[in-house]
Amino acid sequence: MSESVETRGDDRRDLIKGDTDNDGRTDVWVSDTDGDGKADLFQFDTDHDGEVDITLVDLDQDGTPEITVDGDGGHAPN
Repeated sequence: MSESVETRGDDRRDLIKGDTDNDGRTDVWVSDTDGDGKADLFQFDTDHDGEVDITLVDLDQDGTPEITVDGDGGHAPN
């Protein structure tokens, strides 16, 4: 876990969970945190250990993340 970062809301709903290397563990999480059905939290497991390695937050949902941090940004996937 890393320092906590701001998201659009507190109600996390995973829109996409993907296993990009077919090892049976999720590597990509795309989530909505404010309930509008649009993605604003993007997380990636880049070393395939099952833990979030990088978090991107798109606060204004324009397709360009404003925040990028190492780790889960205080928003660990369920």
